[in-house]
Amino acid sequence: MHPLEMIMNPRSIAFYGASNNPLKMGSMQLANLLEGGFDGEVYPVHPTEGTVMGLPAYRSISEIGRPVDLAQLVLPTHLVPRIMEECGKAGVRRVIVISGGFKEVQDGNGRERERALQEIASRYGMRFLGPNCVGVMNRMRSLNTTTIPEPPFGGGIALASQSGAYTSMLNPYLRAQGMSICQTISVGNEADLDLVDCLEFFREQDEVRAVGLYVETVRRPERFIAVARETARRKPVVAVYVGGTEAGSRSSLSHTGAVTGPDELYDGLFRQAGVIRAEDIDHMLDLLWALSTQPLPPGPRIAVITNSGGPGTSLAYHLEKSGMRVPEFSPSLQKALRERTGPLTSVANPVDITFETNIAIYKEIAEEAFRYGEVDGAVIYGIFGAADMGTNLKKRLPELAPMEDAWDEQFLSFLPQLAQVPLEHRKPLLVMSFLGTASRTIRCLVENDLPVFTSASRCARALRGLLDYREIRDWLERVS
Repeated sequence: MHPLEMIMNPRSIAFYGASNNPLKMGSMQLANLLEGGFDGEVYPVHPTEGTVMGLPAYRSISEIGRPVDLAQLVLPTHLVPRIMEECGKAGVRRVIVISGGFKEVQDGNGRERERALQEIASRYGMRFLGPNCVGVMNRMRSLNTTTIPEPPFGGGIALASQSGAYTSMLNPYLRAQGMSICQTISVGNEADLDLVDCLEFFREQDEVRAVGLYVETVRRPERFIAVARETARRKPVVAVYVGGTEAGSRSSLSHTGAVTGPDELYDGLFRQAGVIRAEDIDHMLDLLWALSTQPLPPGPRIAVITNSGGPGTSLAYHLEKSGMRVPEFSPSLQKALRERTGPLTSVANPVDITFETNIAIYKEIAEEAFRYGEVDGAVIYGIFGAADMGTNLKKRLPELAPMEDAWDEQFLSFLPQLAQVPLEHRKPLLVMSFLGTASRTIRCLVENDLPVFTSASRCARALRGLLDYREIRDWLERVS
C-alpha cells in the first residue's frame, strides 16, 4: 500500500492542537474536518480539556484505546518530537505535522529539529507529511484537514504543493471561477513524503484526471523525472516553479527550507519529465481545468465562433500568438455554414453570427466544422440565456414572462447538449464569457464539464496546453 493511501483515506484520526478556543489554527482545522462530512472516527487529544467541540477529549493517545490510522499535529514546535514518539509507541504509522519551526527557520537548530522527526519516524516505521504544511483534502472521503472550509469538491484535478496556500487558500478562487478539485496534498518541508510520492499516489487514483504541482525545489530529480514520465503517460502533469530568481530563491529558503536552481535548469528538468510548466498559479489552474475535462486536439487548428467581432478578433489573435491556427474555412464548408446562418454572418473563421436568438446555432456550427475535419478544436463566445439578457424587458413587458420562462427552460436543456459536442467528436470545445458563475448559463456549462474563461488569452493558453500535452504523450510513447 502506498504510504499516502492511509493519510488520504483514514478511518480514524487523532487530532492534536485543537481546543475550544476559536482563534487557534488547530481549532479551525478540526472544525473543518468535523463539518466537512468525514465519516471516520475523530479523537481530539488535549492535556486539560474534557471535551473539544462536543467530542470527548483524551489526555494522550494511549487513553484512546482503539487503533488510530492518522495523527495530525498542530502543536508548538518543541512538543512535536515527544508527541511523535508517543504516537509511534501507540502504533500510529501515519502523521501530518502542521507545526512549523523546523528547517525553514534559519536559527541554526531548525534542521536538527527536523532530523529528530525523521529519526523517530524511521524507528517506528512511520511516514509523515510536513512539517510546516496545512493538511490534505480528499473528495472521496469528504476529508478536509486544512484551515479553509468548504472546498469546491468535484472534477478531476489534484494538487500537490510545497506551499500550503496553494492547496487550501485557493478554494474561494476556484469556487468563483467555477472550478472543482478532488484531492490536495500539502507537503511542506518534505522531511519524509515529497512531491515524487504525491505523483506516485495520484497516478493510481482513477478519479484524478490531471495533476498540478507547486514547486520550490525538486529534492530527488532523477526519481522525479522517472515518476513524472510514468504519470504523464496516463494523465497530464502541470507545474509552477518559482525559485528561479534571486528573490524567489530567498523566499523559498525561508518558506520551506528549499534550495532552488535557475529557471533554465528546471525548464530542462520538466521537459525531460514530460511536465508542462505553467507561468503562474492562474495559468496552471486554467490548464488543469481544460486538461481534466476536454479531449486532446489532433492538431493546432481552431474554429472561433462568436456573436461579436471584438471577442472573435481577440480570440483569433491570442490563439495564433500562442502557436495555434485559425484557418480560413474551405468554400464547401463556408457554403454549408451559410445555409444554417443569417445573411449577416461571416463564415470564413472566425464565424461571426452577429445578433442571433437561435442559440442552437453555436452547436450546429461547431459540429459542422468538426465533421468537415478542417479544425481540431473550437472556442465559442456569446452564449446568453433569457435570464442573462431579459431583466429590463420583463419589467416593461410583463406579458413576456411566460414566453421567457419557456425559452429559458429550453435554453438550459440545450447547454448540456452543447457540452456533449467535444465528447462526441473527440475534439476540445471551450467557452469565453464575461458572465460570472452567478449566471445560470455559466453554472450549467461548468457543471457539465465545459470550461468557461473570462478572456481570449486564457482560452488560447488552455487550448495550447491541450496541444502541448498531446505532443508530450506522443513523445513519451516514442521514447518508452
